[in-house]
Amino acid sequence: MRVAFYIGRFNRGGAETLLLDIFSRKDTLPFDPVCIYRSEGTLSESFHETKVPLIRLPRNKSWLIYSLRLRRLLKKEKIDIVHAQTSLNAIIAILCTFGTGIKVVNTFHGFSFSSASKWLRRFVFKGCGRLIFVSEYEKNHYLLRGEFGAKNKCAVVYNGVNFEKFQLQRKQKENDFVVEMGMVGSFGEGRNHYFICQFLDYLKKRGENFHFSFIGASRPSELPLYEKCVSYCKEHGLVENVTFVGLSNNVPGLLKKMDLFIYATRHDSFGIAVIEAIAAGVPTIVNDWEVMKEITNQGEYASLFPTDNITSLYELYHDFVIHRQSWIEKAYQSAIEVRRRYDIDRHIACLEQEYELVMDSK
Repeated sequence: MRVAFYIGRFNRGGAETLLLDIFSRKDTLPFDPVCIYRSEGTLSESFHETKVPLIRLPRNKSWLIYSLRLRRLLKKEKIDIVHAQTSLNAIIAILCTFGTGIKVVNTFHGFSFSSASKWLRRFVFKGCGRLIFVSEYEKNHYLLRGEFGAKNKCAVVYNGVNFEKFQLQRKQKENDFVVEMGMVGSFGEGRNHYFICQFLDYLKKRGENFHFSFIGASRPSELPLYEKCVSYCKEHGLVENVTFVGLSNNVPGLLKKMDLFIYATRHDSFGIAVIEAIAAGVPTIVNDWEVMKEITNQGEYASLFPTDNITSLYELYHDFVIHRQSWIEKAYQSAIEVRRRYDIDRHIACLEQEYELVMDSK
């Protein structure tokens, strides 16, 4: 079974990170992978290092001509399944494969609320052989909106992580220490970095000794959100306590230095950064967004606080400071469970099942 993973650009994101982890298992994958993409990006070097066949098919001015070129390429490469990671790429794949017998699978990695996107998704729902969602919460979001054509096409496959990148260790309790904290994720509407900045001001006013690292860049269209956070920290005297790291290729190394991981979301559909932090053995606090409750097994693997509630978050922070060692022990056990539940090999096995189902369908 030859599977073409079809994406636009090799930029850093949840879908691209997931593909890199899948490709890290190239020699043991139960299917033959190839990656078709339109342009290079910040993760290009990492993708080329995987040794998975990469085929660049740059877009020209005409989508019609591009689609014809992609159709010829898929037939030449004897592709059985095209696995798209966005609705746009799924639409292109559906149009290109019409009448060829090639199946199309699409994974949804987020939410879209515009009416225009709704019509595009309906086309995807109808044209794809299989619809994969990264959480039950995400699937139910679309179910409740009544957008599916055939519900039997739908499946939930949790994102997987190659945990070999993350060293698991128990940190020892120290008597006098600066609480080293951080959050991983690009600045955008899906995450609530500004709330974290407000929480850090709350800590500062109470004389807490801490340092916080924001790890992640911002898209040009979302730069005002990043600038808003930077300005807030300057205006509230947090410059010495906060570092805006920007884009980093060493998230495992940065997590290793953290005492506590704090994350705030507005509408994530999964939360790979949260899973990676837990898997690294870092005590983790996240707001009680539905999908965060789902992936942490209702708060078993991480501590949950009511969304936008600074005092509740502070109570958890203070409890960590007072009972640090017990938090460390709990985090170690949580890491073991998370590594079992979200291992990349388990994800790949689930993908194989979905591919077999779509190949067996008419």
